[in-house]
Amino acid sequence: MDYEGFTKGELEQYLKLVVDGTDATASRYAVNFSLNTPTHVAPFFGRADVALYATVGLNPSPKEFQQGRWPTSAIPLPVHMNRLLEYFVNTKTPYYKSWFGSWERALECIGRSYFSDTVHFDLSPRATFPVSKCPDRKLFVQMVDEDIRWFFTLLARSSGIRGLLVAGSSWCMTKNGATRAAYLDEIIEKAGPGFDFKLVKDKVLQKSGPKLTLYRLVRKGGDSIPLFFCGASPSSNSPDNLAEAVRIHASLLKDCGF
Repeated sequence: MDYEGFTKGELEQYLKLVVDGTDATASRYAVNFSLNTPTHVAPFFGRADVALYATVGLNPSPKEFQQGRWPTSAIPLPVHMNRLLEYFVNTKTPYYKSWFGSWERALECIGRSYFSDTVHFDLSPRATFPVSKCPDRKLFVQMVDEDIRWFFTLLARSSGIRGLLVAGSSWCMTKNGATRAAYLDEIIEKAGPGFDFKLVKDKVLQKSGPKLTLYRLVRKGGDSIPLFFCGASPSSNSPDNLAEAVRIHASLLKDCGF
């Protein structure tokens, strides 16, 4: 099945929906927002309109919006969108290298880069305290459950995407209403069917230290996107594990379409 990609006008309309939707519920999740940090949403960083590959994380870091990196008040929608599209080539405000640098080193192992063919998506576009330090874990889970629709909407319209590299962990709810740790692949797998996506496991590459798995993310109509998952993200205690995992499996990833 063929999917139409976003034009810049459509991408701006999409961003407006995200801004309006998250503004409407911001007060519900405010306890997990870092104080004195602007709350500009960021469902993507980079050329979401033309990218061929995407890295995927949980949600933006609050450090992205601190130390004067972004305006403290609302910005016009076209300016907001262009700031996201030109994120990696913005000469006035360099990209957040201490986080994206780990991803860039991983991408280099398969000949990809944020500066040429890769964009970054997040499951939630809202910056919060680091996930391990959020005051209310249940509210964080509810926020991601609500916001993940923006990720799937973006992915459904990103017809050119040929591969996804996903890394990291979060929390999810147990049947008795408690929270437990959960990898992002589990969160995507659980939410996917509600948005006509099905995560199909192809090969377990490593069960721990970190967990590595190769999947296919199947869209409505039957076409699929290869998805490589790594349990270690740039925010982990050993962020270099991410690039090492991609390096070790570079040949396999290239064979899959990366």
